[in-house]
Amino acid sequence: MSERLPCQTLGCKASILPATALKTGGICMPCHQKKLALEEKAYIEQNRKDVDLYAGVNDPVEILKIMHKPRKYNPLEHEITYQKTAQELYHQLNESDRERLETYAIALMEEDDFGQAETILLSLACFSSARIERGLEVFFRKGKYYPGILYKEASQDIRDKLIHQLEYNSANRNHLLLALAWIGDEEVVRQFETWRQHPPQWASELNTSPESYSHEAGWELDTGGRKKLLYYPESYPLKVCAEGESGMNRAHSAVVVLQSSEYSCPWCGSKLTVLFDYNLQHPLIQYMKLSGQRLRIAACMHCNCYGTVFMKVDLDGGYSWSEYNVVPDFLPENKDIEELSWRAMQLSEQQMGTYEHAFWTLEAPATQIGGHPAWIQDAEYPVCPCCSVTMKFIAQIDMEQVEFSEGIYYIYLCEACLIVAVNYQQT
Repeated sequence: MSERLPCQTLGCKASILPATALKTGGICMPCHQKKLALEEKAYIEQNRKDVDLYAGVNDPVEILKIMHKPRKYNPLEHEITYQKTAQELYHQLNESDRERLETYAIALMEEDDFGQAETILLSLACFSSARIERGLEVFFRKGKYYPGILYKEASQDIRDKLIHQLEYNSANRNHLLLALAWIGDEEVVRQFETWRQHPPQWASELNTSPESYSHEAGWELDTGGRKKLLYYPESYPLKVCAEGESGMNRAHSAVVVLQSSEYSCPWCGSKLTVLFDYNLQHPLIQYMKLSGQRLRIAACMHCNCYGTVFMKVDLDGGYSWSEYNVVPDFLPENKDIEELSWRAMQLSEQQMGTYEHAFWTLEAPATQIGGHPAWIQDAEYPVCPCCSVTMKFIAQIDMEQVEFSEGIYYIYLCEACLIVAVNYQQT
């Protein structure tokens, strides 16, 4: 057996075969791989060039086409980010611009390129509230039913065809029901109530009842078979404060977020966080129609990751741990919970579209009050533990926006029982 040789890398205690030494110049394979990686990194740093794909392009439609076009990663190229986000560009589109983008998406779908097309149609529907009838007709003709939010303003003809397909298209039944839920017109509501009273034969093949798919679109049937919204259509975003604004006076703001609480979590002992502090007398908050002075919503940022937590509140700013809380089946011990620090946030008084954050993969910052929630997983409206009524979504905090973390905290309110719930989702 050949005598092993010491690795020539200073500080490395490995030994290698002579044959390996000939290949690597006398160093062990891990050191050799590290050397190659460092050489590659140095080469990239020396030869990497900035690439501005938007140079000379001023048309917002053409800029968005460039943004949405998939590109292969090239380590020798550093793509310069455009100064506006896709969301901001969609906000400034006029009707002609929206029609051009929709036409472009249609052309992509005709070539079976649905990745770009879906992103464009979703952005038009969520960011600009555009009607995408032409695009939706092609989307439907191509046998595509998801994402269901694209169908929220579908024609009666498409609606009726979706209902008809439920009888035989078992492979797409879940998506068909979601699409119908997003249409949510009087006929869909009537149909869902019929299925609630008389479940169809195919309902046994589902994991849940047909009418419960309405939660994904933010509504449910009340006891009388009428449509009941589970969110407020009015919506306002919260934005990260610019540098130097963190100390600004927020006393007159309608909502202040992420404040320290004087109370501790009974489960883990860490300090609670007041996620939202509403000034209920502020004109901007009048859409909630709450008669008090102040609504404070607190949560444990550790324990809330593992289950829904309830708080009793009053409308004068008081809150306390609810007796309905049950320790989650899985709640890891965390004896050294660090105190979290947040980037300062400020509520914008400019109302945004109801569905701006309704599809989270569009990657827009999603901290908001009101509006449709940005579900990362399935819709998860809690049931009030006191009256058993589905609680109403009122706000959410996007952790990527406030802490460079991940996941979203969702906040709900039962107005009748004055109970607040907070739950959490992440990828």
